[in-house]
Amino acid sequence: MISRHPLYILLVDDEEDIVSVTASMLQRLGHTVRAETQSLNALRRFSEEPDRFDLAILDYVMPDLTGLELAQRFRRIRPGFPVLLYAGYRERPSTQNIEAAGIGRFILKPKTSAKLGGMIGKALAWSP
Repeated sequence: MISRHPLYILLVDDEEDIVSVTASMLQRLGHTVRAETQSLNALRRFSEEPDRFDLAILDYVMPDLTGLELAQRFRRIRPGFPVLLYAGYRERPSTQNIEAAGIGRFILKPKTSAKLGGMIGKALAWSP
């Protein structure tokens, strides 16, 4: 299931190159992207305007707050908020940790536009 309508997505990854490539993919899919490279800045941005965002895409391994911790904080601010978590092959979180954080979907890096688009649709449809 691919999301057919434009979304406002909060993308958080501490690696600037990954943010740039992923933001470009999302924009080509028709979405608007707010990219952050620091998890605490992303938390502040989300806290200020939680209803502005349709979805967050979070890197699993980041300084300050991991993607799991950030997802849990987002969901405390806005229960049910959809999150897509992604990570490299070596730092994959357990399914139990993903479910405990209320995360709808998980994707491994690297990703293609088609795979990312499909996972966005699944993350939006998922309900804990």
